[in-house]
Amino acid sequence: MKKFIVRVLLFILPFILVSIDYLVCDPFRVLYKYNDYSKDCIFTLNRDYVSTEVFMNNYKKQGYNSFIFGDSKTLAFKPSSWQKYLSPTDSPFLFDASNESVYGIYLKIKYLDAIHVKIDNALILCASFSHSEDNDHTGCLFMKHPILTEKNRLHFQFEFLKAFLHPMLFLSFHDYKLTKKYKSYMYEYIEHNQRTTDPITNEVNLIGLENEILNTPEKYYEDRKNIFYERESEKTDTIQKINPKQLYFLTEIKRILEKHNTKYRVVLAPGYSQTKFNPDDKETLINLYGNRVYDFSGKNSFTDNKTNYYETSHYRPVVGDSILMQIYRN
Repeated sequence: MKKFIVRVLLFILPFILVSIDYLVCDPFRVLYKYNDYSKDCIFTLNRDYVSTEVFMNNYKKQGYNSFIFGDSKTLAFKPSSWQKYLSPTDSPFLFDASNESVYGIYLKIKYLDAIHVKIDNALILCASFSHSEDNDHTGCLFMKHPILTEKNRLHFQFEFLKAFLHPMLFLSFHDYKLTKKYKSYMYEYIEHNQRTTDPITNEVNLIGLENEILNTPEKYYEDRKNIFYERESEKTDTIQKINPKQLYFLTEIKRILEKHNTKYRVVLAPGYSQTKFNPDDKETLINLYGNRVYDFSGKNSFTDNKTNYYETSHYRPVVGDSILMQIYRN
C-alpha cells in the first residue's frame, strides 16, 4: 500500500509543482488584479479579458461614456486621438478583443447597458465578419471574459492552465524569465515586440514596431518582403457572412445604442488584401445603420501603401487618425 501511495505521489507531483508555479507566476495575468498590464508581460494576453478588467477597475472613477469596439485592428484607433473629436468632458475607452466578433461586440454593449453605463459615443470597427462566432470563443487568447458570458470561471481558468502545460510554451516562459533573452524558438510563445497598455483608456501602443518603422523604414519592409505580397487588383468578397444570428446581434446593438441616444459610427476597415466588403453584407449594415456606415475596404489610398501596415493584418495609427479625421470632419 505504501509503495502504491508513493507511486501516486510521484506521478502527481509534477502536476502539483506546475500548478503552484502557475499560481505564483500568473503568466497570463488572469488570476490577480493588475494596475498595469504592460509591466513584466511575457505572453500575448487575452485582450478581451484585459479590456474588461481595465474597464471594471476604473469605470466608476473615470466615468467612461465613449467606447471603441472591434478586433485587434482597433488598436490603430487611439482613445487619445478620438478625444479630439469628442466633447472635452467625454471619457473614451478602447473596449477591444483579439478576433472580436459581432457576438463579442454585442456582449460588451449589452453589459454596459446592464450596469447602467451611459454610451454617448461609439466607434464600431467591422474589420471582417470572418470571426463568425455566435457563442463563446475557444482558445485562451480569444475566450470572452466570464462576466460577459456569465459562464463558469473555473472553466475559463482551466483553459489557461492547460495552455501553460504545453511543453514549448512552458520552456519558453521559464527560459525567458531566467535569461531575459529572446530566442528564435520562442517565436510563437513570447511577446518580444515592446508594447504598452494605458492603465486608464486601455490604449495600446506598439512602441517597438512603430519605432522600427520610423527609424529604419526601408529595412523594416525589406526584412518583411515575403509578407507584403503584391496585390493584382481590387477583389470583392463574394461570400455573404452576416447570418441570422449575427443580424440579431447587429439589431440588438442598434436598439441599445438608440436607447442611449448614442452618436456612433461603423467603420469597414481598409484591409491590405484590397478586398471590397461583401455588397449584400454592406447593404444589410446600411439598412440598419444608415449613413453612419463608412466603407474604407477595397483599393484606396490607405491600402495602396504598404507603409501603412505593420504586416498584412494590422494597419498603423496614422491610418486610424486619417479615418477619424474623415468620418468626423463634418
